[in-house]
Amino acid sequence: MKTRRRDFPGTDSETSERLKLEVASDEAAMINALLELRQSNSLSLEAIGFLLGADPSQISRYLRGNSKVTLTNYLRIARAFGYRCKIVFEQTETAESGDTTLSNLKITSHKVCNARRSPTS
Repeated sequence: MKTRRRDFPGTDSETSERLKLEVASDEAAMINALLELRQSNSLSLEAIGFLLGADPSQISRYLRGNSKVTLTNYLRIARAFGYRCKIVFEQTETAESGDTTLSNLKITSHKVCNARRSPTS
């Protein structure tokens, strides 16, 4: 699955890579749950697309993880199946052992770009 930003630029490369893999795993779990709902409800991509006002091929890309998808779109797909989504935040293994993620991060310097540009004369 593709997201808008997968990396964690404020961390060292090893931590960033680990966090990226964990996020990708969570995203894959969400996609698999939606695929199971689709299979159990036997809804066609055309029906889902009609309910969401989207092209069936776009829904297919969402469910294959080949397209940028927002959490809102996943929630909309679940609602199209007749389900409500609850998000549960669980502590990671490192947090459970007493190590908090933020205290263990190796912060690296990075350039912050100002989003506003000065007006040109």
